[in-house]
Amino acid sequence: DNAPESCPGVSSDAAGKASGCAGCPNQKLCASGEARKPDPAVGDVRDRLSGVKRKILVLSGKGGVGKSTVSAQLSFGFAARNLDA
Repeated sequence: DNAPESCPGVSSDAAGKASGCAGCPNQKLCASGEARKPDPAVGDVRDRLSGVKRKILVLSGKGGVGKSTVSAQLSFGFAARNLDA
């Protein structure tokens, strides 16, 4: 989170070492190589969502914009139209 615009990205060999990394709160994590490792939670999420027929991603880079409200209203609307089957 809060990576500078000049961030080379975690998959880069320069991750955590480039001049654009200076002052980034994730600099040590990127430089250590830990950020390159696969996220162990991905498999768990995949398993949990495998039985979900339809998925809609509601996201924002900012808090307090109504993501939960939109998600709840979508689920109510789909259920009311019998789209949960």
